[in-house]
Amino acid sequence: MADFAAAAERTLVDLAGRVGLESWWIARAEGAEHVVLAATDPVFGLSAGSALAWRDTHCRRVVEEGAHPVLRGPLPDSLAGLAAAGAPARVSVVSVPLTSPGGEVLATLCGVGSGSAPALEEALPSVRLQGDLLGALLAAELEVTERARAAERARTEHVDEVTGVAGREVWDAALRTEEQRAARHALPVSLVLLAVDDLTAVNRRDGFGAGDALLHRAARTVESRLRAGDLLARLAGDRFGVLLPGTDALGGLYGTLCAVSAQPDEGLRERDAEVLRAVAEAVMDLVEEEDELQRVRRARLARLDDLDAAGGPRVVYQPIVDLLSAEHVGAEALSRFPAGTPAPDRWFAEAAEVGYGEDLELRAVANALRGLPRLPGFLTVNLSPATLTSPALARLLEGVPLERLVVEITEHAAIEDYAALLATLEPLRRNGLRVAVDDTGAGYASLRHVLAILPDFIKLDISLVRGIDADPSRRALAAGLVTFAASTGARIVAEGIETPAELAALRGLGVQLGQGYHLARPAPLPAAA
Repeated sequence: MADFAAAAERTLVDLAGRVGLESWWIARAEGAEHVVLAATDPVFGLSAGSALAWRDTHCRRVVEEGAHPVLRGPLPDSLAGLAAAGAPARVSVVSVPLTSPGGEVLATLCGVGSGSAPALEEALPSVRLQGDLLGALLAAELEVTERARAAERARTEHVDEVTGVAGREVWDAALRTEEQRAARHALPVSLVLLAVDDLTAVNRRDGFGAGDALLHRAARTVESRLRAGDLLARLAGDRFGVLLPGTDALGGLYGTLCAVSAQPDEGLRERDAEVLRAVAEAVMDLVEEEDELQRVRRARLARLDDLDAAGGPRVVYQPIVDLLSAEHVGAEALSRFPAGTPAPDRWFAEAAEVGYGEDLELRAVANALRGLPRLPGFLTVNLSPATLTSPALARLLEGVPLERLVVEITEHAAIEDYAALLATLEPLRRNGLRVAVDDTGAGYASLRHVLAILPDFIKLDISLVRGIDADPSRRALAAGLVTFAASTGARIVAEGIETPAELAALRGLGVQLGQGYHLARPAPLPAAA
């Protein structure tokens, strides 16, 4: 089959030479945009991927209003913002639709040139013929694309064992392919992310078999409502992704606001319509706000996908030191992200906001565990309560020497159900896993965590350690936590020790362990020999 992009390029060059208009392009309307597929345009600089506002184009008026294909007059609004120095103030424009054999408008062919172009009407039949030929070719190529997509779905080899749908590897490959297709033909594509509620509760109450059955049933329910070219994949844990090629979740007309009565009202006036318009504007403000949230969400997911493709967060290890002997007795794994991007806490917070928090935490833990065989003592990793109760964590920790692992729960993470958390931790702690409460002293939540969980380690927050040598109130609070830890069998770890004076004060209070720049900075493990 002839290639549409190559045929379009040759056709546009031919039309520019024969018809007398300098600039030609083919564009496809998607939502509010008119996206260029191919162009030869020395005046306005349009190229494949450029976009115009669809509502401002002569192409829209030809397609939607039945306007005459030829327009002469001032430079159209859609091009005014693109006009380079010396661009003509008055132009001649021709626009014809590219239709499929079934009559569907697939794109438009547009030419723009300076002057009146008196022979343009005579050339119009030739332009229409070229548009018809290109429309048939584009339709055939889109049909081939749809068949190829269906074939790709049918021959899926990497399936999720629990649900029988595609796995993450297939999802990633399909996303890349759809991105290429979208760029080539300005095709819309929508993504839907789904989560199975209460899977953790089902696993805990009825066992993993019941949870797997729930996932399988959910997959069948969603799958029954999809088209042949759509893709359902299990991404991780309780989450699924649905890829919907050819659908546009955003853009275009959202709907209409109507008021109807069974009885005529002769008193209605223009002001009543104004009320409806005001309400519609308020609704659209909310819609646009939601659109912006979705745009941010897509940007975050794209950034997370790039991070996944690069192997996830990089890990550095900060030694935890015995304050009396100066011996390195353990290390905390800290995640590091690409330079110029948000701080690690924002990465995790933003991932949680788009439903990817568990995945990112588990990827960070998996990367941290790779260094365990080369580390002295124990390794601490940071986890949210939600991830601690996830079945995926238990599977990740299979075969890990739990007696060498400590999980930290931060003050910033709310715990809605302490009983459920303790029930999940109990078998892991019985097999050697230890628990730390991080950021103790930074707020009420950390003290509540300490009382409810009775951790093996209590980590003093840097805000409590900073300047403790010169602040009696800080020393008093730290002394109280040391006493509490002694009575419950926990050990105190002071974070953020940065001066010899802070170290001396902490030793004097009986704090056993510490970490901070004064003791050792975070660093990656040296390359294995």
